[in-house]
Amino acid sequence: MVKNIEKVIYEIFGKKLIHLSSGRPFFSEEFDISISHKDNIVEAKIVSNPYRIGIDVENIFPDIRAELFLGSVIAKKEVDFLNKFRQENNLSLGSAVAIFWSIKESFFKCLDYDLKPGKIIVSNFAKDGNVKVILSPEIDDDMKRKGLEIFSIEAIIKGNYVYSETIMKALLL
Repeated sequence: MVKNIEKVIYEIFGKKLIHLSSGRPFFSEEFDISISHKDNIVEAKIVSNPYRIGIDVENIFPDIRAELFLGSVIAKKEVDFLNKFRQENNLSLGSAVAIFWSIKESFFKCLDYDLKPGKIIVSNFAKDGNVKVILSPEIDDDMKRKGLEIFSIEAIIKGNYVYSETIMKALLL
């Protein structure tokens, strides 16, 4: 399925999709692309410069032991909000962890940074899908060094899946 996306990129833009050493897809300085796949779903989104994008799709009914993610993927400072979010939305712990994971995955894909525990904390998830996060000093410094600011973070739940998207804007330095 990802090969089909490569073909579509070539047909529309006349450029070959490559992957940088970090694994990030790339085809043009004028555009940024992110690709995600889970089960039989493949999603790709493109934004034009000066924006960057990271997307993720996750099954919200994962077969995981969610408690193993508490304190690692889900920071200790985040657990209270995760439990409140889960109760307000009638979700299992595994579903809530999968949603928070997806939000973080889209963020780190956008930043082109390895997903590391405790580096961002989900602090708000509005009914319309808008998400607010708290950044660690390390991530804040990396964004400043790269000249990026958060434009939007969203997560939408459709059926058994969450679709997360982070868009950052390059600042004119």
